[in-house]
Amino acid sequence: MRVLVSTYESVAPDLDEEEREALAALARAGTAMRTSYALDHYGQDGVRITLRQYCTQEGEERWAVVYEGPESTEVTDSADRAEADAAYEDEVRSMVEYGGDAPAWTESDVPGVPIAAYRVVVERQIEGAWDREEVATHLGQTLRVGAHEVDGDDVTDLTKAAAVIARTLAAAQRGDNHDALLSEAVGEPTLTDVVGVFRVTVTWVGEDGEATFTASHAVPEERPTAQQIEEYRRRLTQIAQDQEREFAGHSEETGRL
Repeated sequence: MRVLVSTYESVAPDLDEEEREALAALARAGTAMRTSYALDHYGQDGVRITLRQYCTQEGEERWAVVYEGPESTEVTDSADRAEADAAYEDEVRSMVEYGGDAPAWTESDVPGVPIAAYRVVVERQIEGAWDREEVATHLGQTLRVGAHEVDGDDVTDLTKAAAVIARTLAAAQRGDNHDALLSEAVGEPTLTDVVGVFRVTVTWVGEDGEATFTASHAVPEERPTAQQIEEYRRRLTQIAQDQEREFAGHSEETGRL
């Protein structure tokens, strides 16, 4: 396989940089023949490996393996479809064999590659309406949803997994709701939504099919007291005054220069 672009590997020495970039652009825009991808715990592409067919500017048909990850990218190609197929499958399998931060594939057409066992959908109730928030996939027993890790010991019983995640997210949201209500009370823009309920659906994908469990958990309501609102208002006023003094001092220094 010829290396056109790589974060870590040496690129093809017989091509100059302009030629490699042009071929890599054609390869990335080529027709997808095979693909494997893994979603991260935010529901976004974590790793995607694609076998693409493309033609060079001279009309030569080639096949490229395009790797796209969070910290690296690589494009390799070959005039031999069989060689490219083998390279694609080796790349997908190597991500599993590597372990550690290797992805649990959400979808893959490589035989024998383990697919993520857990699929998690999180929805939030905001002002009475449901908002689908995240989709996550996981291979092991420890679940992560967004920035929140759920202890694997709590979810070995799949019937409890959805409830555990919903409870974890609701507890983490409690402080955010309180801060948003404080900002709202003093007329400041809110940085987060006030969430009333989390609804979580966990699907277990196994050899015998799928099993789905859904649970909801309300976010404990903690409305700020009048005293908390007044203290928050005073704190904002103090911050604004400090910033004004700092700006005035900076302006005086600038004027003396």
